[in-house]
This record gives sequence, C-alpha cells and structure tokens, in this order.
Amino acid sequence: MPRVKRPRIKGPDYDDEDMDDGPAPRPVHARNIPYSVAWFRDRVATYALGTVICGAAMLTLAAWMGGSLGAFGKTFGNGVDVIFRSAGLSITKISVIGLDPLVEERARAAAQVHVGGNMLTADPYAIQARVERLDAVSGVKVHRLWPNQITIIADPREPIALWQGEGDSWRVIDQKGRTFAEADPAKYMHLPRIVGQDASEAAATLVTAMADYPDLAARMETAYRMGGRRWDVKFRAGAEVALPEDARLVEALGALNLMQANTAVLDLPVTRIDARHPERFALRPTPGAPPPPGGA
Repeated sequence: MPRVKRPRIKGPDYDDEDMDDGPAPRPVHARNIPYSVAWFRDRVATYALGTVICGAAMLTLAAWMGGSLGAFGKTFGNGVDVIFRSAGLSITKISVIGLDPLVEERARAAAQVHVGGNMLTADPYAIQARVERLDAVSGVKVHRLWPNQITIIADPREPIALWQGEGDSWRVIDQKGRTFAEADPAKYMHLPRIVGQDASEAAATLVTAMADYPDLAARMETAYRMGGRRWDVKFRAGAEVALPEDARLVEALGALNLMQANTAVLDLPVTRIDARHPERFALRPTPGAPPPPGGA
C-alpha cells in the first residue's frame, strides 16, 4: 500500500524548514528599567487608580446622602493623604538650613508643612513665599527631595545700618538694603547711619568695603549719598571725607586707611578731606588752625 505524504502546517512565526536551519527565534524582552523608576511608577499607577475609584465612590455616596461638598472635600483630601502615605509619598523629614534655632522655629511654623503630610501637595513656591514673609529671613529656597523630604534653605537678615530718606525717620536696613518692619531704631544706634533717598540699596557695598579697614569702620558715623554715584562720609571726632565714585571706592578707602596709619589724618585739625583725586588728597583746615602737613 503506497504511503501518504502528510501535509506541512506552517506555524505563525516559523515552519519546519526554519527549524532545520537553526533554533527558533527568542521572544523580545522589555527594556531594562531602573528599580527606583519602576517602583515609583508602579506605586503611583496603583494608588492613582485606587484614588480615582475611591473618589468616584465617595462622590456617589455624598450625592446620595445629600452631604455638603465642602465636608466631602475635606474628607476626600484626608483620604488622598492616607493613600499617598501608604504609597511612601508622605513627608518624613523637614530640614531648615542657615538659621539660628529661634528663627528656625518660626520658619518651620510659617512653612505650614508637617511630618506625615502629602509630598505632592507641598508646593515649594508656596512654602518659599510664606517663609519669606518673616522679618528675620532673606533669600529662601525650598527643595522637595523625593520621595519624602522637604529642605528649606534661608539666609538670616542682618542689620547693617540705620537709613534715612528725604524727610523720613530712621529705619534699620539689612545687607540688601531692605528695611526691617519690626526693628526699633533706638536699639541700633551703634550702627553707621546712611542718608539719602537712594542710599539704602548702595549701603551694603559701602559697609562691606569699610569693614576691611577696622579703624575706619570704627570711626564711621554718617554716610551721605551724593548724586546716586558716590559717598561723603563723616567720621567720629574727625573730618568729612569726600569719596570717589563707586568704581574707585575700595581703592580710595585703602589709600585713606594707609594715610591714617602713617599720619593719623583723621585726627588732624581739618574739616574736610577730598579723596576723589586718584593721586592725592586735598585737606581743608579747621578755621584758625595751622595748615596740616602734606596737604595739596
């Protein structure tokens, strides 16, 4: 009896001839994903779906019971916090950097975030705005460090001078020329005084430059802003010094400090020293006093 040849049945990806030529092709695997990314993705996807389902159920229940939407919103928000807390997205640490303990405590209260809160609703810009309202804080930056930390970095405001504008009372200003709303000027009479409508913004440059010369800084009494570009400085028990424009301020202070060390020029009987010339100072003697040596 003759043999019957069986028909070949072609598979979806390969047939018998392909198998004769080599092994069957391997299935394509998914691209490798970092564990942290996969963990975060899976957690968010799972709990986001749960939140949506729970929210829909709660809305239906509230509508059926005739409850107020305000009360429901609070309940729903608490439910969301619980869900994200179980997902590992709640705040476990709040760090405040750059402030002394007393101001740090006030900054934590002003931030209005707390351990156990929701990381997703902790808006860094809102936190920054709230902390910057403190009178003792400047230059605030807020960072969310996922998945569970908030870091607040702030600079303390330092009183550097008393400032008086045209017709204004004395005000305490910080290193950026901003006034302290709650500071009592009577408690800061030891600070140098700055006078001029636009003097507060430039005060930090003068005070910082003067601090490099302790003898001059200790004698500085009042600085007058002239034309928005330079200073006239009155020294205690000494003359008034006309300083050059701000671009040459440091150079002129260095020369004045050297002259004071060599000749005690601020102790001479002079009413005014013109330090604006790049090569020499001009001294104006006190009326009736002998002319000081070295004047030109």
